[in-house]
Amino acid sequence: MKRIYLFLVFFLFQFYFSQLDNTHYLQPIIFGGYDTTTITEEYIYLSTPSTSNITVTVKMADETTIPRLSVLNINSNTTTIVTNGTVTFNNGTPLRISVVNASNAILAPGATPMTVATTRAGTIIPANIGGMVFRSADNFFVNYRGLSGSQAGSVLTKGKVALGKTFFWGGTPNEFTTSVAEVGNMVSIMATENNTVVTINNIDAGTQFINGSSATPLTGTTFTRTLNKGESFVLYAKVKTGAFSLQDTGWLGAKITSDKNIAVTVGGLMQQGSVESGTVSDGRDFAVDQLVPVEQLGNEYVVMQGNGGAYERVIVVATQANTTISLNGNTAANYTLTNIGDYQIIPASFFTSKNMYIKSNKAVYVFHKIFGSSALNTNSFMFIPPLSCFGQTEVNMIPDGKRIGATVYPNTELAVLAASGTANAPVVTVGGTALAATVAAGTAVPGNANWRSYRYNIADAAGGTATIKNVKISSAGTIQAELVGASGAAGFGGYYSGFGTSPIVNVNVTNSPTSRPCTGNTGTSSLSVTSGLGTYQWYKNNVIIAGATSNTYAIPAGDTTSAEYNVIINVPGGCTLYSNVVKSYPCPCYKPGATGTPEITKIGISTRASKSTANWPADANNAFFALESNDKGFVITRIPDPETAITNPIDGMMVFDTDDVCLKIYNGTKWSCINQTCN
Repeated sequence: MKRIYLFLVFFLFQFYFSQLDNTHYLQPIIFGGYDTTTITEEYIYLSTPSTSNITVTVKMADETTIPRLSVLNINSNTTTIVTNGTVTFNNGTPLRISVVNASNAILAPGATPMTVATTRAGTIIPANIGGMVFRSADNFFVNYRGLSGSQAGSVLTKGKVALGKTFFWGGTPNEFTTSVAEVGNMVSIMATENNTVVTINNIDAGTQFINGSSATPLTGTTFTRTLNKGESFVLYAKVKTGAFSLQDTGWLGAKITSDKNIAVTVGGLMQQGSVESGTVSDGRDFAVDQLVPVEQLGNEYVVMQGNGGAYERVIVVATQANTTISLNGNTAANYTLTNIGDYQIIPASFFTSKNMYIKSNKAVYVFHKIFGSSALNTNSFMFIPPLSCFGQTEVNMIPDGKRIGATVYPNTELAVLAASGTANAPVVTVGGTALAATVAAGTAVPGNANWRSYRYNIADAAGGTATIKNVKISSAGTIQAELVGASGAAGFGGYYSGFGTSPIVNVNVTNSPTSRPCTGNTGTSSLSVTSGLGTYQWYKNNVIIAGATSNTYAIPAGDTTSAEYNVIINVPGGCTLYSNVVKSYPCPCYKPGATGTPEITKIGISTRASKSTANWPADANNAFFALESNDKGFVITRIPDPETAITNPIDGMMVFDTDDVCLKIYNGTKWSCINQTCN
């Protein structure tokens, strides 16, 4: 049984997240019943930062079946029927896609590749029925949005970073009873290769899941299924009406593993409530988000609050035992999660100026239950990415930001997390017109001075048309951007951010006869690393080189002493990069070789079936012995640091030093690289 930590005083917050990539996987979603109380319209939005046309292929999850598409150019409001699964667009022509039948009528939710019938929960969904794959040679965004008169939701796919083999089922547990039977939580898993074995375990015993058309539910603490490429498996836990039960929480923290790459989406029809509404609440809205595998997680997060005040919540799911959680720079742990899959519900009281800083000692999943307005039925939830100094520096663009289809959400707001410093303040445009933040300098993140958040009123922005609001964000440093919208009875959210990977900084050497830098009167070497990463400082033998603060450094010609060089880079957001260390040596000079009659080589060792020449080794002049082979090389001992590795070296001993990358010889006193010098 997972240990549950529940706080009933305050509520949770939601938003969603997208990844710019050239390949995207969209898993089939189940929302319970398909009517005006759940979902009646759904769309896929495509956008790209490319100013030139890009081509995207849209196929079913089997990557063979081609859906029939109605493609709307958002800016020109013109529609085209596409039957070959190929769409072309650029930064100025974002698209909105619907799936249609042979008569070009838009398919209703529940009968599309994006949303499938509730009776498919608990079954293996064929790859030509549910799920879609989007591919291009260029990078683009894929954003699914759905709505009804009283519900709204959004999911932004994360590209190839969404693929992996270990995930945890996260989301928002129900905290109040309801009389709405359709409320529930879902996990959707799609295979990318044939014969993929998927296991879902750590489920609380007694939790029930929809079992296709059968009245007998699926139960158990572990489920194992074998999926072929593009097939999906969905577990859906419906609530028990009128009472709390395991259905509300028994799925949360379940571990999902596979032997080949899968993609995972979580969510469902979320039940809402408040301390003011009492113990029963029938308010709900749907929310979905795509996960990334455990190895893409981190241990530092900033959550930006929506407009739900005390209703909002943050949920942290442990991926390892004995995980501690500290909030807003607190040096002591606020919470401890003892077991794998344990979760913590953090109340909204921990938001300071609408920001919350979370730090854990081990990798965790963080989910935010967010509200588009103060109304309880405008909730959504997002999977929050960890802090990174190396994610996206722009989101270009969010198409038609305040609408889903033709429905306008008048309370649409953008929140952007950016590195501290005036130079890193976000630049936001709507329809090409610059938009100022509601607080010009942004607001501080409690406990982490490296980041600030900024807010923008998208719905009322002057740029764009009265309805179409195409949003672009950029910064000198890494950003995370979330868009949240609400009307009187529905809300949706979307999180635009990339999972950044720290670059490897290798020192490049030029003007040297070898891969190592050399100095001296016969030449000098230049060192360089990638530009544009932050502020640079070069070091010689661990001492700062005054004035060496660019991405390049030229070793002075008169500096003939061997030395070690490296650079340290401070990146906006508080990260530091360290380059490798390179060691210099005196530059060689060149003189003609000695003249005279050569001596023949008398001893030779060969692995060839026959000699390379008739007189070998006699024609390999001036050697004590010669070696030859068709496919073998001569390798001497390879070790790092022979100075410490060999306790009693002998005069003339030779090794290859794998740290200094040179052939070394011991002269009776010290080890030295064998370098070419003047004779």
